[in-house]
Amino acid sequence: MAAPAPTATCHWCGEPLVYLAGEGYRHPGGLYVQWCPDCHKEFTCRPTATRCPFCGGRQVRDRHCARPDQTWEARA
Repeated sequence: MAAPAPTATCHWCGEPLVYLAGEGYRHPGGLYVQWCPDCHKEFTCRPTATRCPFCGGRQVRDRHCARPDQTWEARA
């Protein structure tokens, strides 16, 4: 099996992902894209946030986790 490509795009948001050996694909700031319903901003951080880094809101939600778009791969 071939090694994964060092970069890919996210299936959910189309943003670039990076591959870290032993950890897999992730958004550049962390595995999850999170968002704040108070200020409506999206962000990534590691470790995942429990408060919004922009407004301090405590209702931070996970938007999605990194998933590489693999539509380009040939199916066997």
